[in-house]
Amino acid sequence: MKKILELITSLAVLATLLFLLLRLLPGGPFDLERTLDPSVQKNLSESWGIHNLTDSMIRPDQSVFGIILQGLSNTLSLNLMALFIVLMGSLGMSLLVVRYRGGWFEQLINQMLIVFVSLPSLFWGPFLIYLFAFYFDLLPVALLNSPASYILPVLTLSIRPFATLVRLLQTSLLTNIQQDYARTAIAKGLTSWEVLVKHVLRNSSMAFLSYLGPLTVSLVSGSFLVEILFAIPGLGTEFVQAINDRDYTVIAGITLFYGCLLLSLNTLIEIVQRNIDPRLKEDTP
Repeated sequence: MKKILELITSLAVLATLLFLLLRLLPGGPFDLERTLDPSVQKNLSESWGIHNLTDSMIRPDQSVFGIILQGLSNTLSLNLMALFIVLMGSLGMSLLVVRYRGGWFEQLINQMLIVFVSLPSLFWGPFLIYLFAFYFDLLPVALLNSPASYILPVLTLSIRPFATLVRLLQTSLLTNIQQDYARTAIAKGLTSWEVLVKHVLRNSSMAFLSYLGPLTVSLVSGSFLVEILFAIPGLGTEFVQAINDRDYTVIAGITLFYGCLLLSLNTLIEIVQRNIDPRLKEDTP
């Protein structure tokens, strides 16, 4: 209940700050080379509902809620696929690296991870487009018209978070596998894989869960660039277009939606962490 109350308070603060900024920031959709009379600007703002989440100012036949729903499906599918690949791929890769540690395989993967972490999506997107779309002519470049069209944008969105999570899990697994309980399990006759999966991985789950919040933020923010690179009609594209058009109602609606989404996900992850690890629970008076 405490975390839920904190979430509600955070959402209220977010909404208040959002509408205050819309009122206080300079510039507006009715700013022209010739300055309008303040009373005229006020009437225009009220008639268009600038400070309310009603209809789009550029597309008056569409509501802000409808625009969000229209772009949400592509953004949600893109982020969910990337999240699944990052979680499952990093889990499997970190287990392999720890299982075959001390050899050429670990050194090769570690060097690849350094490259993946060092280069941003702004590099990986054009690089993958050139390599797989233009050079090899294997995959489509834009839109999401077929299953194959998801491959390049999902890879672009997943590479850096995947590498970051693999390194995080690898460090946690290596630390836990050196603990006494792991040695005891090996002494009892369990195989290395059984010790890793049944014991070490479970005790490393907190490092896994602790990164879910930043991972979600990373994917959501990264999807803005990916949607523009691959001409995907999602929320990121709508947000950038609204900024260019000074469509303030759409800007406010999408900002508030993303804020609610990220705050809710972070709260949910914290609740799960506290239930998994009792040490994180605060003492009740």
